Amino acid sequence: MTAAAKRRAWRLFIENSARIQTELDRRLRADGLCLADYHVLLLLHEAPGRRLRMNELSRAMVFSKSRLTYQVAALCKRGWLRRESAPEDRRGSYAVLTDDGAAAFEGAARKHGADVDELFFSAVSTDDAVPLAAAMQALADHLDHCEKTS
Repeated sequence: MTAAAKRRAWRLFIENSARIQTELDRRLRADGLCLADYHVLLLLHEAPGRRLRMNELSRAMVFSKSRLTYQVAALCKRGWLRRESAPEDRRGSYAVLTDDGAAAFEGAARKHGADVDELFFSAVSTDDAVPLAAAMQALADHLDHCEKTS
């Protein structure tokens, strides 16, 4: 791949990522939550026991500790999450998805899934999905390696 092709791929990646995230956020806000709220709820919904250590959640969200604390506090005020102390570590804590939070996530997930279908899956053919997923996995693996060595 030439340097020009790499620059074009980078530009398309960054611009389309921003566009799709902005549009998904706009659509979620119409239903009372933002993309960051949805992502937190998704991660906790998928987690064993619907709970994650705050540091695990921070890593998965790619959020600073203070940004995650703010996000979790906002979701706690809505009754969608609660924080629990980690009995195995006095300094650590868990974010836990409540039943109300699970219901909010499940309600939003149906519409959000349709939005992802419309904005992403309808534009990516099955033939394109395999190399795209391979490229994104290679990027994720590379970023994981860079984080470990820095």
